[in-house]
Amino acid sequence: MKNLIVSAFAFKEGLMTSIQLNKPADSTTTEMYLKNLMVSLASAKTLNPDDDVCLCTNIELPGEWDARFKKAGITVLKREFDSFVLPDKFQWSLAFYKMCVLNGLVKEGGYDRYLLLDADTYTTHDYKDLWSEADKGIVLYPLGHTYSHPDRDVIRRDFERLCPEEAKVLPITHYGGEFVCGPKEALIRFMDVCLDLFAKASGNNFDVEATIGDESLWSIAAALLYKEIPVIPATPYIFRFWTEDFYLVSTVTVSNPVSIWHLPAEKDKGFIRMYNAYVKTGRFPDVDTAARNFGIVKAKRPFNAITLSNKINGKIDSWKKKK
Repeated sequence: MKNLIVSAFAFKEGLMTSIQLNKPADSTTTEMYLKNLMVSLASAKTLNPDDDVCLCTNIELPGEWDARFKKAGITVLKREFDSFVLPDKFQWSLAFYKMCVLNGLVKEGGYDRYLLLDADTYTTHDYKDLWSEADKGIVLYPLGHTYSHPDRDVIRRDFERLCPEEAKVLPITHYGGEFVCGPKEALIRFMDVCLDLFAKASGNNFDVEATIGDESLWSIAAALLYKEIPVIPATPYIFRFWTEDFYLVSTVTVSNPVSIWHLPAEKDKGFIRMYNAYVKTGRFPDVDTAARNFGIVKAKRPFNAITLSNKINGKIDSWKKKK
């Protein structure tokens, strides 16, 4: 079985790159994103050496970047941003390049399975189990948002606009855009539905939510295909860390480790530290060091007085039995 791991990077002068950075696309943000992509794709290649890894971009890479990616075993492909093109007024318009890339790749074929990853992801374990699970359907990352959560509400309202009859009876889950994985045939069908949804949005003169993103189309397509293609939760394989004001403490780095960390707030901090270390040493650090570089705090369970007393008494009882 041939597997392809891919990331997509689109550049258009002046457009917003991400909410976390709150910066327009320019030469400085391009350099930062290329460092993120190097860390993301090189870490994936290091732990999955038999899989092909590629970066798709709509620009000619500056300077020595093409050689740097090639040295790390990453193929760079230039692909036009010629589908899923939103008007520039939409803040997430550049993110739709991911859909353009995945649609083109799966329809060209050449691989049995595909994994699309965001630039701000870091791989800590191999994808052996992920690939096996992906044979059963499309693997997407459910974010666990409630029905009225603002991010899910945006998707739900666009579902009602684009598919009013289906939206009356089908539930809508908010899936993240940082991770899409599956076998070729299932992804071809999935992307055809995404194309149909985008055509509907275009046909109504993009009368959709101002904050519509690629996550909206992934999520709506998954809802429409629920009888045809199983959607498998990606939660055993990826976790989205927020490392600043909104912060989740989790055991997924050690006790129940996932393969991929998504770190949206670390684009201009942790990923730069990891890139500098990788360039200097030619390798990535152990998991604990990587976690520190990304600002991830190791989870420690707090014990209240009763729990602590039970633990102490349990140890005493065990000691007495041994005597």
